[in-house]
Amino acid sequence: MTQDKLIRACLEGNQKACRDLYDLHKGWLYAICLRYHQNSHDAEDSLQESFILIYRKLDTFKGEGDFRGWMRKIAVNCILSSFRKHKLKTEGFTPLKQEAVDLSLLHELDANELRFFIQQLSPGRKQVFIAHAIDGYTHKEIGEMLNISEGTSKSQFFDARKELKKSIEKSNNIANKDFV
Repeated sequence: MTQDKLIRACLEGNQKACRDLYDLHKGWLYAICLRYHQNSHDAEDSLQESFILIYRKLDTFKGEGDFRGWMRKIAVNCILSSFRKHKLKTEGFTPLKQEAVDLSLLHELDANELRFFIQQLSPGRKQVFIAHAIDGYTHKEIGEMLNISEGTSKSQFFDARKELKKSIEKSNNIANKDFV
């Protein structure tokens, strides 16, 4: 069944089509949810909430553009909305500094190492870093989704980059000491 027919069948209330749509897209959407959460339980909850919204808003997808991109946007909005609802506290909002943070060490990491360091970020910094650096949202969009100012989003992103750099450098220093 083509994606268009699958969408139409879901809109007509066909439960098997809804299950097929879920099975087709749950893997990559779960990966997105897991990027934002510290554990699989919260990621699974966000995945379920995302699919509820996807089914509710399915009639608004007009077939223009990428369906996966449309679903991804709903999922990210759902995830960030859940953070806002639960009022997760973010760590120290500091003014945006003008100095650049050199992250050249990131190029030396594989995907699992990078994922590990990102997971260590404080919740607010992690949300903003993933939304901006990985999912490509602007600071204005992130601010609207998290109900924070654009400047706060920029500050959190800057601090996340600084925190990543510090963690990676510390890890490299420890590794270098072990082999000397």
